[in-house]
Amino acid sequence: MDDVPLPQVGIGMVVGLLEMLDDVQGKEDIFKLARSLSMELDDIGPVIEAAKILGFIEIYNGDISLTKLGKELLNADINERKIIIAKRLQQLTIFKEIIKLIYSNRARQIQRKQVVSRFAQKMSDEDAEILFKTVIDWGRFAEIISYDSYGEVLYLDK
Repeated sequence: MDDVPLPQVGIGMVVGLLEMLDDVQGKEDIFKLARSLSMELDDIGPVIEAAKILGFIEIYNGDISLTKLGKELLNADINERKIIIAKRLQQLTIFKEIIKLIYSNRARQIQRKQVVSRFAQKMSDEDAEILFKTVIDWGRFAEIISYDSYGEVLYLDK
């Protein structure tokens, strides 16, 4: 799986960050942005990292700016946003591996404990649980991964 775990933030927070950047013509100093949001850099950092991982922003010399893809996302309706995010997620190693695991199983599903166990090979059990929740949240939003919490089973949404 990816060496760097996904930040524990919701997709809505990422979109909110992009909207704020759009309000300032798509570019802002990171520290100024944090101050304007009355947030510490430690608090906004994970949101920035998530937006960067997804390819919606770039960071250069302390400035954060929207990418072409970030602008495209903002101009899209909710269904188009889900498609854009789904395409980005499917390019991330962590999602590629989960999708591959699901496809490799005859029933086209995998147990939660199997995924968490894989994550725990590279991080603490607690971090593995947090990463699992983030993967489920992001995957559900983009409608590529579904999770049955009763049966503790992941499967592809489409």
